[in-house]
Amino acid sequence: MAKTSPKNRRRNARRKKRERRAAMRGEGSGIKTRNVVVLGMILRGQGSGSHGDARKEKNRTACRGKCEE
Repeated sequence: MAKTSPKNRRRNARRKKRERRAAMRGEGSGIKTRNVVVLGMILRGQGSGSHGDARKEKNRTACRGKCEE
């Protein structure tokens, strides 16, 4: 997967922030919840060559507003 450019990272962060604010106001769709069955399947297969929980990793390494200029 190609690396996202800084310009697009900022754009995506703004979009996420906007969606989060709308969800807090009760507009649009809410924040998606985790499917515990699928999460269990992901975490059960933590052997050699398997990939972990991509969503958790993405959240862990997220910018969280530090890249805003």
